Amino acid sequence: MSELLRRFRYLLSYALLAALCIGAMASGQGPRDLGVASRLILKLTLPIERMVTLPVDEAKSWGRGLAELIQVREENAELRAQIADLRKENLRFRENLISSERFRRLHSFQASQEVQMASANVMHRDISSWFQSVIIDRGTEAGIQAGMPVVTDTGVVGVISGTASDASKVLLIIDPQSRVDAYVQRSRSRGSVRGTSIRGADFEYVPRGDDVRAGDLLLTSGMDLIYPKGLVIGEVRGVEREPHGLFHRADVVPSVDMQKLEEVFVVLESRQLPPDEAFVQSGEVLWSEAAP
Repeated sequence: MSELLRRFRYLLSYALLAALCIGAMASGQGPRDLGVASRLILKLTLPIERMVTLPVDEAKSWGRGLAELIQVREENAELRAQIADLRKENLRFRENLISSERFRRLHSFQASQEVQMASANVMHRDISSWFQSVIIDRGTEAGIQAGMPVVTDTGVVGVISGTASDASKVLLIIDPQSRVDAYVQRSRSRGSVRGTSIRGADFEYVPRGDDVRAGDLLLTSGMDLIYPKGLVIGEVRGVEREPHGLFHRADVVPSVDMQKLEEVFVVLESRQLPPDEAFVQSGEVLWSEAAP
C-alpha cells in the first residue's frame, strides 16, 4: 500500500488540491456570508487555486495570441498581394499614359508633314561597337525601299539600308558608315555629319573660316539626295579647331536618342539625280564660246 501511495503521490496530491479548489469554489457560491470553516478553506486554497488556474489561463492566452498572429500573417499576405496588384495596375496606367502621349505627339507630327510617311515599330536592335542599325516591322509591302530616310518627331534617325516583305533594316546616323550633308541653322555653314558609333557623330569638312559654335543646331541640307532639307540632326557639343589644315571638326549630339527608339516614320520618297541623257544639251553654249 505504501509503495502504491509513493508511486502515485504526485497524482494524488494534485487530485487533493483540485478537490480543495472545487470545494472552495462551491463554498463561495451565492450571496451568503461564509462561515469560519469556509473562510479557512478559501484562504488555504486560494494560492493553490491560482497555481492551478495560472497555466490554464496562460495556455488560453497563448492560444489566443497564436490565433491572432496567424490571422495577422494572413491579413499581411493578403495586403501584400493587393499592394503588388495595385503597383502593377499603376505601372500599366502610367505606361498607357506615356504611350498615349507619345502616340498623340507622333500622330501630330505625321499629320503636319507634307510628304507621305509610313509609321513603323522597332522590333530588333543591332547596336554594337561596329554596327549601329535597327530592324523595323514594315517592308516592301508598305512601299518601303532602300534609300528612304527614317525620322521621328525629334529628328533624323537614319536611312533604309535593306528591305524584306515585312521588315526593313535602318542604318542609324551614328553608324560610322553614315554620312549626312548638313548645315548650321544659325550661320548656314555646311559640312558632313559622320557617325562615330555609340559616342554620337562628328560634323566634318567645315571650312576653317566658318562660324560654328557649341549649341548650334544642325539641319539636313538635302544635297545628299537622301534626306529632305530642314530636318533636325542634332546639336553641336564642342568644336575642335586644328592649328593647321583647311577644315575643323565639331562633336554632335544627335537629337534622337537611338537607345530609346520605339516608333519611327519612313519618308516614302527616294530622290536621285536624273541620268545625263535627260538633260537637253541642244542650244547650250559655253561662256567661252559665246564671248566675242
